[in-house]
Amino acid sequence: MEPEKTNKDVMSSDFFAIKADANLKEAFEGIKKMLEKSPHSPGLIVTENEGKYAGVLTLADFMNELRLLYRDACDKAGEKEWMARFFTECDLIGIRKVYEITSGKRLSIKSGDSFEKACELILRKKLDLLAVVDEKSMPVGIITRRHVLTEIGSRMFK
Repeated sequence: MEPEKTNKDVMSSDFFAIKADANLKEAFEGIKKMLEKSPHSPGLIVTENEGKYAGVLTLADFMNELRLLYRDACDKAGEKEWMARFFTECDLIGIRKVYEITSGKRLSIKSGDSFEKACELILRKKLDLLAVVDEKSMPVGIITRRHVLTEIGSRMFK
């Protein structure tokens, strides 16, 4: 029987972070960098000014904000001037902050906890990623659905 793995054994310590009070343009730049990396993470770790974990900004959160902007700019589909109104709306939200659009997923897990606990949280809560924090709530890594699939799949399909 294999020894029980901890989150530290499985996590990726290579992740992107952004401050909670960063604006959405800065968030876009962070997401763009994240997407250029292969394999990319499904989101950014959000931190408070002192570096403590504050939540997650997922690609889905950011796309939802774009969807809302599109809705606000376009009363009817197919209108000719929707793109100009859309970018006007985008300029207006440049002052919005990351903490305003995060999905509120503040769940995290300790690096020394069992990886099974992380799997359970990701599967039960349908999370894209889970922040791994140290004893001081500082982010030290992430565990993604990819990690869960790789670990569980390799046990299931030996």
